[in-house]
Amino acid sequence: MNDQRAATILDLHARMLTLKNLPRTGWLQRGLTNVESIAEHTFSVAALALVVGDQHPDLDRGRLLAIALLHDMAEALIGDLPASARRLFGATVKQEAERRALCEMFEGLPQAEEYLALWTEYAEGSSPEARLVKALDRLEMLSQALAYERTGHRAMAEFWQDVDFNTSWGDEFPFIRALAARLLSERHRLISHGNGNGVTCH
Repeated sequence: MNDQRAATILDLHARMLTLKNLPRTGWLQRGLTNVESIAEHTFSVAALALVVGDQHPDLDRGRLLAIALLHDMAEALIGDLPASARRLFGATVKQEAERRALCEMFEGLPQAEEYLALWTEYAEGSSPEARLVKALDRLEMLSQALAYERTGHRAMAEFWQDVDFNTSWGDEFPFIRALAARLLSERHRLISHGNGNGVTCH
């Protein structure tokens, strides 16, 4: 490895390190403190991709994990845009900003085009691996919302409003549907207990 290649990789990693310090702003908007970082979310999605991907042996595991790791990497430069901002900017503007951020981050890497192509797969949902990561991204959000509700937070209802288990959850991936249904069932049980820690009142 030449000195320039080493410098390019270390520069990319320095930018990636900022993901450890950038919070997921949707949680902050709902009054939570000490919320998960973008890096923590990415790790969680990638870990789900590893174990859930094993339930789909027809998929390319390497491609699946690469997409999971890349899916929010552009946020190192543009930050985490909450749903309210995405609605106002529009999907096209957001995706173009993310593409430009990744082009800048990957500049000088021989695999830059490959990485950008994998991210584009995710953005467009153009492969089964990309669509599974999209489903896992949403599943991870629900799981985190439930985790916050278990600690007593009660501003999470909107995250569950459109959990409809139709094709948006993927007839393509029935196992994802089953996982989402289980999370929803656990949430109903938690709410019915009437307290924040899930302990049944007697």
